[in-house]
Amino acid sequence: MRTARLVSIYLLLVVIQAAGQRQTESAGTDAKALFERGMNALAGSSATRSGPDAIDSFRRSAELDYVPAQVVLGYLNETGQGVTADQGQAFNWYKKAASQDDPLAEWLAARVILAGEVPPRDFNQAAKWLEQASGHGDPFAEYLLGTVALERSNYALAAQQFRNASDQGLPQAQVHLAALLREGRGTAVDYFEAYVWMLAGRDNGLRVNESDLQSLEAELGSARVADAKIRARDLETRATRSVAAHGCTGWRGEFDEIPSPPPPDIQRFCR
Repeated sequence: MRTARLVSIYLLLVVIQAAGQRQTESAGTDAKALFERGMNALAGSSATRSGPDAIDSFRRSAELDYVPAQVVLGYLNETGQGVTADQGQAFNWYKKAASQDDPLAEWLAARVILAGEVPPRDFNQAAKWLEQASGHGDPFAEYLLGTVALERSNYALAAQQFRNASDQGLPQAQVHLAALLREGRGTAVDYFEAYVWMLAGRDNGLRVNESDLQSLEAELGSARVADAKIRARDLETRATRSVAAHGCTGWRGEFDEIPSPPPPDIQRFCR
C-alpha cells in the first residue's frame, strides 16, 4: 500500500513538472505569454521587478508581431526607460504596429512626426495614420488631425476635427475649438459657444488664459455668462470623456499640445 502511494505521488510530481516545462516552452514561443511576462517584470516589488527581463520578453514578443509588445517597445525607446533613448527605433516599432491597423500605434507614430522627433515633419504621412486611427473613433487622433489642419491653415477642417475630439472630452481640443469660435476662423464667430468650450476645457483640467475668459465675459454680459456656465456643465455631463470612461487617461503630458505617449500600464485601455 505504501509503495503504491509513493508511486502515485511520484507520477503526480512527474506530471506537474512536465506541465510546467510545457508552459515554459509555450511562453518561449507564444507572443502573448511573452508580453505578459514582460509586463510582470515591470510590476511588483523591487525583488520581483527586472527591467532587462522585461525588455527581453517584449522584444521577443514584438518580433513575433504582437502589437501590444511593439507599442510598449516604442514607448520604452522613446522615453529611454530601461534602454538608451532612440527616437528612430521607437518610430520603427510604432510603425510596425500601425501597419497592423492598431489605433494607438497609429496616433503615436503620427505624434513622433508632429513633435519633430524623427525629421522630416511629413504631414501627409502623419495625417494618413491619424485618419486610420480616427476611423476607430480615437479622440487623440481626431485632435491631432485638427492640429495638422491648423498647420495647413485649413481652419474649417480644424474646427470640425477639434469638435469631434471636444465631444469626446479632450480639453486641449475644446480650448482650440473655443479659439476658432472666438476668432471666427473656419466657423462663424460665436462668443457664447466659445465661452462654453473654454470653460469645459478648464474644468477638464487644462489651464486657460484668464484674460481670454474675461474678454468673452465682457462680450456676453452677465445674463448670457450665467446661461453659458449652465450650458458648460450640461455639456461636460453629455460629453463624458470616452478616454476617461475606458481608462485611457491619467498620465503626465496627456494634455500637452502634442500629447505624450501613455505608459505601458495604461496602453491597454487606449484601444
